[in-house]
Amino acid sequence: MPRIPPIGSPFALALALACTPEFPEVTWEGEHLHVAQSASGRVCGGSYAYQDLFVERLAELLGVTLDAPIRYAFVDPEEIQAYCFQDGYGGCYYDDKAYSPVPVLTHELAHAVADRAGWDGPRAFKEGFAEVFGFNSDTDVERLPIRGVIEDFVAGRDHYYTAALFVRFLVERYGLDRFGDFMLATDKDDEFSAIEASFKTHFGEPIDAAFAAFDAYPTCSAWANQAAIVECGMEPPSWDSDSTRITVSLDCGDEGTIGPFGEGSGLMSAARTLEIAEGGVYQMTVTSTSSARNVVRLSHCGSCWEAVDKIIAAGSTRTVELPPGRYFADFIGDVEEPMEITLYLVHLSL
Repeated sequence: MPRIPPIGSPFALALALACTPEFPEVTWEGEHLHVAQSASGRVCGGSYAYQDLFVERLAELLGVTLDAPIRYAFVDPEEIQAYCFQDGYGGCYYDDKAYSPVPVLTHELAHAVADRAGWDGPRAFKEGFAEVFGFNSDTDVERLPIRGVIEDFVAGRDHYYTAALFVRFLVERYGLDRFGDFMLATDKDDEFSAIEASFKTHFGEPIDAAFAAFDAYPTCSAWANQAAIVECGMEPPSWDSDSTRITVSLDCGDEGTIGPFGEGSGLMSAARTLEIAEGGVYQMTVTSTSSARNVVRLSHCGSCWEAVDKIIAAGSTRTVELPPGRYFADFIGDVEEPMEITLYLVHLSL
């Protein structure tokens, strides 16, 4: 999911900004997010409120006080070049405004909150952070050698994916506060030598040592690597002895449903938090009131060390090994048809 590229000189940036169309008229206002929708596309009822909550949760995590709302524009795909300066960009953020050709794109909002925190930071770290904390479902991506990604970051999916794995690794290894101090002390245009020096100052070891340790860090999907700060922060349902049942109503017009996702994807979703107290073998059964495409995707809330990413279609039963911990289940269905999806989870006796 490439974003806005660097624009060489201050003059070039000023020229680009001067040519940018005016921010569209705001059509939805939340506590922390003001949304302008100039696109004609459909928007599910909970999409903007979900992103308003995302901004709130991320700001709390970073210790940021949001004195003014963040602005987010949902614009037609044909318009995105005018706002983001190049073809092929799936969204961008600059000048305290985010632009997207889809109604839900938390990656750019993660940039906005980090910007409010004063986190300028090198591009690989900036984009990696936004990939970890923003909604991320990229597939068919390759993990690249980390040194090359940090030294010469480019706007490509493999670079974004690898940078996200490294940022999640750093946050786990050193803590978010030290990562934030590093981002405050560095700049997006810093050369590798400056990054290297600041890294040792703020993390207490040479960057080469972190690269070596990262080699042992497991590889997992972009989906499993996301922090899911909203999805993992709900009240989990109770268990009836060794089983639990969650039923979710999906209706694009409902305030509990978000989407559609991706240009032309036609999918809507709603997430629920789940707590697995005891690791072991579980049976997952998914049923639905609709014959349209729909699935439940079960994911661990931890990092790649505890990665779980299980997809089960409605009408199916699957036996899975689940470690203990917090999970989120994403209930996903065709945006054109309201439905109820039920996940029934049973801990099997061994």
